[in-house]
Amino acid sequence: RTRVATWRSLLQKTQFLTVRSINAPSPSDRMNKKAELRKGIEEFNRGDYFECHETLEDVWMLEAGEDKRFYQGLIQLSVGFFHLLNRNLRGAASQWEKGMAKLFDYDDEHLGVNLKTLRAKMRRCQEMLEAVRKGRRAEFDWSLAPQIIITE
Repeated sequence: RTRVATWRSLLQKTQFLTVRSINAPSPSDRMNKKAELRKGIEEFNRGDYFECHETLEDVWMLEAGEDKRFYQGLIQLSVGFFHLLNRNLRGAASQWEKGMAKLFDYDDEHLGVNLKTLRAKMRRCQEMLEAVRKGRRAEFDWSLAPQIIITE
C-alpha cells in the first residue's frame, strides 16, 4: 500500500470513531440516576457509609446540572458518618457541616428525598457530636443516625 492509501484509511477510521463517539449516549445518560440514588440511600440506611459514598460519587461525578450539589451533600453526610465510625470526630463534624450547607440549597423534598426530616435529624447528630467533642458526653448515640426517607 502506498502512504497516501494508508493515511486515507486511518483518517476514515478516525472519522468513523469520532462520529460514533459524538452520537453515543453519554455515561450520564446511560446511568439510571434514580436507581443509583435509591441504592446509595439503602446503603446509607444500613450504615454502609463507605459504600454509599462510592455509589453516589459515581452519579455526582457525571452530574453537570443543578443536582450536583445535592449528590455532593449526601456524599458528605455519608463520609461524615464514616469518619465517626473511625473516631475521626473533627472529620465527621467538618463533612456534616459542608453537606448540610449544600442540602439547605434545596426544597424540603428533592428528587424524592425528604430533606426536611433529614436536615432536622442531622442537626441533632451535629449537636450530639459537639457534646462528645467537648467532653460533655462520652460517646455518640448511634440511635440518632438518621434514616433517609424516600418519598417516591
